[in-house]
Amino acid sequence: MSDAPIAERESSSTEKIAEAFGKTTDPLAEFESKFEEIDVDPFVPFIENVLLSKDLNSTTRRNYRSVYAEWREHMEREDRHPACPSDQHVVRFIEWQLSPDSKDNHPRTVKGKLRKLNRAYRFWQDSAGFPHPQDYNPFTLARDKVNLEVPDGKKHRRIPVEELQEMVRGVTHLRSRAIICLQFKLGLRASEVSNIKLSDIAMGNSEIQSHYPELSSEDRLADRENVIYVPPGDERPRNKSGRARMLPLDGEMRRLLVRYLLVRPDNGSPWLFLSETSHSKMDHKAINTVWKKELHPEYAETEEYKPVTSHFGRHRFSTWWRVEQDVNRELVKYMRGDSVEKGSMEEPIDSYLHTYYEDIEDLYRENIYRLGI
Repeated sequence: MSDAPIAERESSSTEKIAEAFGKTTDPLAEFESKFEEIDVDPFVPFIENVLLSKDLNSTTRRNYRSVYAEWREHMEREDRHPACPSDQHVVRFIEWQLSPDSKDNHPRTVKGKLRKLNRAYRFWQDSAGFPHPQDYNPFTLARDKVNLEVPDGKKHRRIPVEELQEMVRGVTHLRSRAIICLQFKLGLRASEVSNIKLSDIAMGNSEIQSHYPELSSEDRLADRENVIYVPPGDERPRNKSGRARMLPLDGEMRRLLVRYLLVRPDNGSPWLFLSETSHSKMDHKAINTVWKKELHPEYAETEEYKPVTSHFGRHRFSTWWRVEQDVNRELVKYMRGDSVEKGSMEEPIDSYLHTYYEDIEDLYRENIYRLGI
């Protein structure tokens, strides 16, 4: 038997079968030049005829557009028109979405994105104006080739607050402690931490305000104090939330931020957290590296548990509010920045429930765990 990888042998076998019957394994390739020639966004007809015709909220539509933008970005790297994928293009899109070094999405998130892409593709198949054949769907083919089930069943550690306190006290580097505590305190994603600007933070500290006049200059922070603004993804690229939110900064988090800001390089950069070497913006991978550097190997992956990385802060935050404090689900979703809908085209009751900063401010300040920082 050949020593070639199974995937390569399967691809070669499929191509031999297609050739024998006068078919091709990449049937949309022949249409690419025509799509390039007419220079029309193929997603526009689906958006206009389907999304805009239904009673969908703006967050749902924004989520669809965001997925389509990611697909265009991927297909541009593949040097192929976004309307003419093969199943291998879709497989590589899935790998890109799952990779810890790029999107680092959960398999459930990737499934949702594939459903959105597949809806547009089926529209192309059903539309008389598109050349997509009924007997070929690269999205369903790719979905069958990639395992998107949650792997290995490992659990996140159940770390009590007392151990969290001991954990963060062991982080002596001021910037690292600020990053880790901010994620424990606010449940922010690594990309959201990376994307914090000085203007997003309002704190009642005259010394820091005089040193950083850009603090609290974000318009939506007007007349607010001791709060942080987290923009949605369409306003701040790489933020995954579909809606803007504000979160309180409690006393110990403010004290830690003040200490960090006093030693932060003052180079005119608008970003809160800067690289130690280049003094430029830290990306989401650098945020995750901070967790690994400070908390591993003690909290590295084991046979039973997943590693404690930046995403763990979000898990611990969610568990605290939903499980340990039994807080209303909608309030927790607001604090987490969850989208109202999860991929369904139907209007759930969630779409009619509206949560605001005022609904969570007092609750948060009275009940958030103390880390002893």
